[in-house]
Parts: sequence; C-alpha cells; structure tokens
Amino acid sequence: MRRKPGEELAVRPNKSQLKRDYDDLQVLGGQLTNATLAVLKKCELPEKLLSAITEYRALPPKHGALRRQLQFIGKLMRDVDAETLARIHQQLNLNVELEKRRFQQLEQLRDRLLAGDNDDLAEVLQHHAQLDPKLLGQLVRQARKEQEQGDSPVAARKLFRYLREKLGEQGTSVVRNTDVGH
Repeated sequence: MRRKPGEELAVRPNKSQLKRDYDDLQVLGGQLTNATLAVLKKCELPEKLLSAITEYRALPPKHGALRRQLQFIGKLMRDVDAETLARIHQQLNLNVELEKRRFQQLEQLRDRLLAGDNDDLAEVLQHHAQLDPKLLGQLVRQARKEQEQGDSPVAARKLFRYLREKLGEQGTSVVRNTDVGH
C-alpha cells in the first residue's frame, strides 16, 4: 500500500525510546524508595505508588523480591501525570542541594576547629550542646597532631563523621559565624 502525496504517516513512539523512558521512570522510582517520608509527602504521590514504596522498604533483600517490587514501582510510575513527575524531580533535587550545603557547612566547621584554638572549640560546644566535649576535644587534638606531622588525615575524617552524625540533621544552622580564619 503506497502513501499518497500529502498524506502524513502516523507517528508512533519508537520502541527503544519507550524502553529508555520506562527505565528512567524505574530509576526515579528507586530514588523515591530512598527518600525520606517528608520528601514523599511533598511529592504528593498517588496512594497506590506510595503503598508500593512502603512495601518495598519492608521486603527482605533476598530472592529477587526487591527487584520485582522496583519493577512494579516503575510500572506504577508510568501512570503518574507530568505535574507530579515534575514535583518529584524538584523535591529530589532540592534534597540533594540541601545535603550538599550541609556537607559544606560541616567541612567548614571541622576546618575551623582544626585551624582555631581552644576558644573556637569552646564556642562550638556552647552552640551545640549535643556534642560530647571530651570526645570532640580528643578528635580535634588528634587531627591537629596529624596535620602538624603531615600524616594521613584519619582523625580529621573521624571528626567529620562525628560532626555529621551529631549535627547533620540541623540543616543550615550547623555553622554560625564561622568564617574560617576569623
């Protein structure tokens, strides 16, 4: 059957492109399984999708159950409207930006503690009561000693992990007036 001049072909989606789109939706669904409940609420997901994500989190990591549930989540993602998908992308990207900012603030705080003196340490302890003064002082001394000797920064990493564990959930208030080098 020949096409007549001026007659247009019906454009149907390329099968390979559809597969790539479905894979992208499955990846996005996987990111949602790792998101916090607060982020999931802000995304305003359909009830069926939210239920599938909750079920995914409860499954044991064996016998391919997680993989199958993730595929199911990807399938449910196909029915999500463009507005909700945009909201999901926005919330997940916002979360990433907040994490980057917190990470940078914690690095600044660690660097301030290592570059400063005991007055800086006392000020940090005054602003952050949840920190253990004895442990923090010990980690700072060890890290300063490593810096002086030019050793590998093992204690500085421990200090950073400790700060992240204790202060990581505070958001933008982690560092207060902490210009490095005062």
